[in-house]
Amino acid sequence: MNVVEPAPGVCAFIRPDEGANATLLRTERSVVVVDTTSSAADMRGLLSAVGVSPADVGLAINTHEHSDHTWGNQLFDCPILAHRLCREAMAANLKDAWRLDRIRASIAERGQTDPRWAEEMRHKIAGLEITLPSEVFDQERDIDVGGLHIHVEHVGGHSPGSSVVWLPEQRVLLSGDLLFVGRYPFIGDADIPALISALRRIRAFEAQAIVPGHGPTSGDEAIQVMLDYIQGTWERTIDHIAQGHTADGAAADEGYPRYAEAAAERYHENNIRIVYAQLMGGDACPL
Repeated sequence: MNVVEPAPGVCAFIRPDEGANATLLRTERSVVVVDTTSSAADMRGLLSAVGVSPADVGLAINTHEHSDHTWGNQLFDCPILAHRLCREAMAANLKDAWRLDRIRASIAERGQTDPRWAEEMRHKIAGLEITLPSEVFDQERDIDVGGLHIHVEHVGGHSPGSSVVWLPEQRVLLSGDLLFVGRYPFIGDADIPALISALRRIRAFEAQAIVPGHGPTSGDEAIQVMLDYIQGTWERTIDHIAQGHTADGAAADEGYPRYAEAAAERYHENNIRIVYAQLMGGDACPL
């Protein structure tokens, strides 16, 4: 893990090996946390690394509903803010994929080929109590906490409940998983046209620094890099379908745009198949 300060009072936890990034915002009154990692233990470790206790946190924000950004919610007694669709998706998962028996079964299945990962996950879910956001918004929310102005805006794209956090005075954007830097993006829960629109929207912020959901901090040039990759994949897949090619045929095409060699490379083919399925009217792969 690397701790980076893209602006005074903005502390980004960059976690290339451990999982999703998280951000801590220091204000005159309290601390704000944006995304809570995949476990309370992980989140507690991040706070401890910068001398903060859970009791210091006055607000937590979930950028979207995926487990690696929300399962640390249980650490906090403060309000937890997210878009309405984020909360609804989490509530639905609690009745299905996030039932503890199903989580354990999923870990056991993957553990057959990746026992080290499975052991880490068993440790992470010990004592897990998935906690839903306590406050929701529909389109945007402006908050002032201890002199810090925070703008939270729903943009969708990566998932139905995806939002970004914009700090206008610092010109820092916390993009959640709308942006991946230095590794292939996961788009298994994305609406691709909405993702393209959302990337165009956040480009308009003209951020001086961006904390992505995964990968190192960057400037706003990283948005165009991902936009080119997503648009290029979408357009090339349209060509394959027009020529009558199957998903297997499209996935075998070595001319597709590459995003980040040797960094989550397995998503290269997966993403082609997801785009193909969406264009053909099928379902993208589930969470």
